[in-house]
Amino acid sequence: MLLNRLSVGCLRTVVSIVSVLLGFAGMVHAADLDFCHDEEWMTFGDYQSWIKLTEEPVISYAHGENWIDIYANELAAQPYQNLASAYPECAAVVKAIHMGEDDPAIRKITVMVKMPAGYDPEHGDWYYGSFESSGTVPVDEIGRVEFCYQCHEVATETDYLFSDSVMETIREWREWKE
Repeated sequence: MLLNRLSVGCLRTVVSIVSVLLGFAGMVHAADLDFCHDEEWMTFGDYQSWIKLTEEPVISYAHGENWIDIYANELAAQPYQNLASAYPECAAVVKAIHMGEDDPAIRKITVMVKMPAGYDPEHGDWYYGSFESSGTVPVDEIGRVEFCYQCHEVATETDYLFSDSVMETIREWREWKE
C-alpha cells in the first residue's frame, strides 16, 4: 500500500516536471487544466489558438480606449458569452490590445485567469497580468494586481469580468454589419 502511494506521488512529480519542460518548448497550452496551478510558469504564447470572441476589434473604454480582440480558452468561452456569474478553475481570457483602430499589430495583451480556490478570495481568485504581444514576457505587474482590482471589483455579478458590456458591443457590431 505504501509502495502504491509512493508510486502515485512519484508519477505526479514526473508528470509535473515533464509538463514544465514541455511548457518551455511551447507544447503545453494555457488551455490545459494544470496551467493555472503555478502562476510563476504561466505564459500565453498560444492565445491566438484559443476561441476568438470578437470578429473584429472592439473599443475597450476600460483599457485606455484601445481597440482589442478577445480570446478565451475552452473553459472561459461559454461562460463569457453567456454572462456567467461564476467561471471554472483555469478559465482564461486574453484581451489583445492593438496599436490603433486601423493597425492590426498587437501592442500588448492583458490576461485574467481563474485560479484555484484560495488564491485570492477577496478578489474572486483571479490572476491578472499584462504581457508583451508574444504572451510570454510580463510588461507590468502580474498575479494579484491592485490596479486591476480597482476596476474589476464592480463586476462581481459576472465573476469580475466585464463580459456583459463587451458582449453588448459585439452584438451591436454584428447587427450593424448585417
